[in-house]
Amino acid sequence: MTANDLDLIISSLILLVAGMGATFAFLILQVWCTNISSKITARYSYLLPDPEPKKAAPKAQAAKPAGDDGELVAVISAAVQRHMDK
Repeated sequence: MTANDLDLIISSLILLVAGMGATFAFLILQVWCTNISSKITARYSYLLPDPEPKKAAPKAQAAKPAGDDGELVAVISAAVQRHMDK
């Protein structure tokens, strides 16, 4: 390892620490600004009240077929039996 390589590694470590430090400082500043913003917003939230929630429309029930269910059961049973015989 030459002196030039060692200088290159040291300068890259300095750049790494500087970059990480700048990122950390920016994130701390962002959290601080967000906290202040939420406190200000909470203080003046009465000026813009929330809209009333819309009531959900009642769900329509499926119409039950008129007639005897016995016939439907017989048809389904016959179809299943025919399928099983194959």
